Amino acid sequence: MSMEQMVEQSDHQQAAHWRVWSARLIEVVIGVVLLAAGLVKAYQPLDFIQQITDYRIVTAPTPVKIIAWLMIAVECALGAALVAGYQRRIVLPATLILFLMFLAALGWAWHTGATTDCGCFGSWVKRTPAQAFLEDLLLLSAVVAAWILGRPEPAKHRPWRLGAVAIAVITGLAITALASHSQRQSSDPVLRLQAQAPQQSPFKTVAVSDLPQDVRQGYYLVALIDTGCEHCQASVPELNQLSSHHESLPPLAALCSNEAAEVVKFHEKFSTQFPIGRISHDDFLRLFERGKPPRIFLLRNGAVIKIWDGMVPPETEIKSLSSR
Repeated sequence: MSMEQMVEQSDHQQAAHWRVWSARLIEVVIGVVLLAAGLVKAYQPLDFIQQITDYRIVTAPTPVKIIAWLMIAVECALGAALVAGYQRRIVLPATLILFLMFLAALGWAWHTGATTDCGCFGSWVKRTPAQAFLEDLLLLSAVVAAWILGRPEPAKHRPWRLGAVAIAVITGLAITALASHSQRQSSDPVLRLQAQAPQQSPFKTVAVSDLPQDVRQGYYLVALIDTGCEHCQASVPELNQLSSHHESLPPLAALCSNEAAEVVKFHEKFSTQFPIGRISHDDFLRLFERGKPPRIFLLRNGAVIKIWDGMVPPETEIKSLSSR
């Protein structure tokens, strides 16, 4: 072999070595991101279920729960497989498809304004659909790059790498099951506060703008809404009905975390007959917790007497509770 051939062979080997390690590094980084996302969702599954519902693509409880569990399992499986270097010919295309699905859902939320939180890392990291869309687009490009660079599938330790994937999936699902049970056993944090300190109001530290009334004085009905929520929009006629009976029922006011311009459009489009105040997004999430929109509170001097989730309560029930 001539010197020139030897140099050419050495350059080829170096290029191949660079491609292998570049692809491997990309796969490990993406794998860690997916594995972390799956385990974080597993730790707070009910929050993740609510975040899926907020996209308003699938809203029925059973399908949403199935999607949540499936997503946790898939992210843990693909993440562990990428880190372990297992079945890359299958795993990389599967990861590509997963990110395309993410981009489609995020694009929908970005376009419609269905939700302000992407839910990519559960409740731990808050990002808008627009931010998450751009980040996932970058990750998608990285997956494509790893696929193009390519590398041979290692033949050794394949059972161990399969075992790592299985352990990741089992761990993710086990955490999901335990966390689901634990969260179901615990009461709503808002109601728990009232049980521990009945005179302490969860609205005590809430700063409300654009609302002349003080909902913490006397009896009050407070509807927690979002101007873009279809359930909230559909409930306006019933809320108007409650508001019109202010002589026999507690006065009604709504609270949201939307911008002032969005509130004005909501008033104009749906002919609301009740005032709408604005609060911070953090206060909104704290008061909403795991409820269903609209969430309606009956307050007495700020203390919670009753909460209705996803429904407008009947007048007879409100009268009975407010007459005690």
